[in-house]
Amino acid sequence: MPKGKSLKLHKEFGLNPTISQCILCGEDKNELVLLGAAYKEQAPMRMITTVEPCDACRKTYLSRGVMLVEAEVNDKGQRIPTGPVMVLKDAAFKRIFSVPLPEGRIAFASKKVFRLLQKEVPNDKS
Repeated sequence: MPKGKSLKLHKEFGLNPTISQCILCGEDKNELVLLGAAYKEQAPMRMITTVEPCDACRKTYLSRGVMLVEAEVNDKGQRIPTGPVMVLKDAAFKRIFSVPLPEGRIAFASKKVFRLLQKEVPNDKS
């Protein structure tokens, strides 16, 4: 937590903890996340709390490609993931977007771009 910041407790659920899950495989990441009042309801026992994948998925998928996350930008300029995720091989990402690979190998795309990609990119399991 940033210096000088504190967690606002949920009125009913206090720290309101949850176990973070990987955005790609859904497995537990062995991270306990304290949501407090930031989550309006009681937090589920497990949930995806970040776009950062687990170490195993980072090694397996992001060593060869870029994870693309569908997201919208809210009125504060923050990217909010909205659901679908895909991993594009490095060569495909460069060819489609004509930009260098993103730092951290995670990129965001609008719903419109994501839908176009889902139509155009074959499902390659290799």
